Amino acid sequence: MRLRNQLLALSLLTLLLPWSVWKLVQELENFLRENEEIALLESAGMIAHALPGYYQSELRLARGQILPVRQMGTDPIIDGYLTDWPDPGQSLEFDANGENLKLNVLAGRVGTGFFLALRVTDPGEIGATTFNTGITGSEQKAGLMLYAQSKRSLYTYMVSTEAPGPLTLENQAGTGTRLDAAWIDNPDGYQVELRLPAEVERISVGAIAPAFTMPGVSAARYAGTLDGTGQGDWLELTSRDDALARWLSQLVPANSRVWLLQADAWVVADSGPLQNTGNSELTWVQRMIYQGVADSSMQLRETRPQWPIRFSGTAVEAALQGENGKLWSRDPDSAAVYNLVTVPVRSGEKVLGAIVMEASSEGLLLMTNRALGSLLWTAILLVIALTAGLWLFASRLSGRVQKLSGAVSRAMDDASHIPDLPQTTSADELGDLARNTEKLLRAVAEYTRYLQKLAGRLSHELKTPLAITRSSLDNLSGHDLDPKAQQYVLRAREGLERQAAIVRAMSEAQRLEQSVSTTDWESIDLGEMLIHCVEAYRGVHPTRTINLELPPDACNLRCAPELIAQALDKLVDNAITLSAADCALDISLSRVSGECLIRVANSGTRLPDVLHEQLFNSLVSMREKRGSGRHLGLGLYIVRLVAEAHGGSVAATNLSGDKGVEFIIHLPAG
Repeated sequence: MRLRNQLLALSLLTLLLPWSVWKLVQELENFLRENEEIALLESAGMIAHALPGYYQSELRLARGQILPVRQMGTDPIIDGYLTDWPDPGQSLEFDANGENLKLNVLAGRVGTGFFLALRVTDPGEIGATTFNTGITGSEQKAGLMLYAQSKRSLYTYMVSTEAPGPLTLENQAGTGTRLDAAWIDNPDGYQVELRLPAEVERISVGAIAPAFTMPGVSAARYAGTLDGTGQGDWLELTSRDDALARWLSQLVPANSRVWLLQADAWVVADSGPLQNTGNSELTWVQRMIYQGVADSSMQLRETRPQWPIRFSGTAVEAALQGENGKLWSRDPDSAAVYNLVTVPVRSGEKVLGAIVMEASSEGLLLMTNRALGSLLWTAILLVIALTAGLWLFASRLSGRVQKLSGAVSRAMDDASHIPDLPQTTSADELGDLARNTEKLLRAVAEYTRYLQKLAGRLSHELKTPLAITRSSLDNLSGHDLDPKAQQYVLRAREGLERQAAIVRAMSEAQRLEQSVSTTDWESIDLGEMLIHCVEAYRGVHPTRTINLELPPDACNLRCAPELIAQALDKLVDNAITLSAADCALDISLSRVSGECLIRVANSGTRLPDVLHEQLFNSLVSMREKRGSGRHLGLGLYIVRLVAEAHGGSVAATNLSGDKGVEFIIHLPAG
């Protein structure tokens, strides 16, 4: 892993800072919630204890079952459909004992006018309107019986029809009051919608299904508050108490709403909807953060009508059974959270109803303690700044190391050149490394130059001892020597000839270095020169296969032909001496990207597994098997000198599949 990536990975540890702040925020959020819950329970308990005696008496008074009357904005259309009724699912439900007959009752009010919606579920095989066809006696018809009572009158109505549609109901008590109604059939029964008499206070209503031929039915069925077909228990039409609502609104805390419930969970009074908590004050980023801080297990808030008719749920059930209840919920689209608490309203040991209080908060922590929100933002920005700073520092450090590495690599390519490394003026550890590396490379460069000049010095110094030795051997051979001594002299002369050949080879390298600047340059066709050279090689080595491949076009080059030929001689000689007699030698010329490439490849041998660049240094020989010939490592060094004199280079590579080795001379065409 690169240095910058290591530091970047290390910088991830700075995430512990916002993580710890995040955990602190969550703990403080829970603490604030607990405090708000306690405060809300105390407020609800205070309202329950402070409830005036008159309202407690209303809760305690058993005048019959309550039928809550919902406030409606406009008169509903009397058509039998409940689409213009708010919350039609919240209704009183009655069923016949042991029979599949159900009655749902809804009541509404607009001004001083009352409306009634009745839904009858009767899964019988014969519909009510079908059964009523041909029946003359009202006591035998299927439908609804309605009793309504006001302060001055009692009304009795039979609601039945032979076909769905609008109805006009006659008062059977003889007062002449008529009601508008509408009947529609449903797949599982029918619905009736009607307008009640003015100033009605209570009703008794029931669904009637007289006995008729039907599997499993042998008697009439009734569902509702009726006693058979006669008036039974009363349903009290109870609207919200406005006076009690005003009293509750004076006690309710800010951003809270309170309801008073009867023992059957119907709403008696309501302090009114919550005021807008100002969701626009929080940005979407703050809302997202708070939703992350909030408890993920907190349930989503249920969609509740603006004016609830009846409450349900475990918290309300707990209060109606005498225990406190609580419920936390959150808005799915904002940072708002809701705390709902319930406390029982008692009269001695009897539970008369319950107080339900709900408070809303736009993120308890972010709204009530902005300092903690600022701390979280500061931690996040600090992590971003630290990560960016570490990454920039790592990038700069990595760039410096790469520059130093590149300079060292270039210095290794030419060990004779004294490098000028970057970072040597830096005062840090990287500067120390650069300075020490520069010292090492200077020492290597000086030693390389020493080796390059060593051959010339040795050849010069050895000429005189060799001459003395040769003259001594000549004088010695002129004397009469025994055969054994003559053998020793012969062996000494052979060793002397070897030493002389070595000195001549070293002198040749020295002369080549000196002649590079004095050799005549001319423009030639390299292809023609290679043809003449290869013919000469074939004549010298008639038993070897030497192939030549030339490009279709002429390859003109301004060069020193003698030096090029000498370098080619060294490569060919090197290939022939290092390969078997049956191995072919391939010489080719090509022009690629403005360069003339001379390739010499032979099969059967391969380069040793070392740095190939060292092959072209002075006095370097990497032959695994040394024969009797002289191999001082000067041949390839001469090839390198020729290539560099022409502004080119030389390289050596092993052929694929260990098929041999290839030397390539790169000469820039100009």
